Amino acid sequence: MSVVARPAPADEVPVDDPEADAATPVPILLDERVDIDAMGGYGFRIQTGDGLTWAEQAAASGPLNEVTRMGQYRFIHPDGTVHLLTYSAGVNGFLPVSDMLPTPHPLEPWHLQQIEFAERQKAEAAAAAEDDQA
Repeated sequence: MSVVARPAPADEVPVDDPEADAATPVPILLDERVDIDAMGGYGFRIQTGDGLTWAEQAAASGPLNEVTRMGQYRFIHPDGTVHLLTYSAGVNGFLPVSDMLPTPHPLEPWHLQQIEFAERQKAEAAAAAEDDQA
C-alpha cells in the first residue's frame, strides 16, 4: 500500500484569518556595525522593537592571531521569561553562559558514596585480574 500526500486545492483550504499569513514587521531600533579589519576583527550591536538585543565583537589575539568572539544576546520568551546568553568563541570552542542552559542535577552525598563504591569494585576487579595473570 502506498500513500501519496498532496496539497488541498485552494478552494478547499479553510481561511479563518486572511491576515494570518502576513508577517508583522519588527522595527530595528539600533544597528551599529564595525567593519571587518585586516586581522578579522569586527563588531555589531542590534536592538529590535520586540525586545531582541545582540552584540558581538571579535578581535585577533595570541601569537597566531586567532580571532576570538565575545558577545551576548537577549530576548523575551512568550511567557515573559527573559533569556540572556553571553558567550565567547575561539580556540577553546563556543563557551555559552546562561541561567537558561540545562545543568547537571547536583549530586547528593549518597550519589558520591555509590560512585566511590563502584570505583573500589573496579579497582578490586582489576587487581584480581592481574593476580590471575601472574
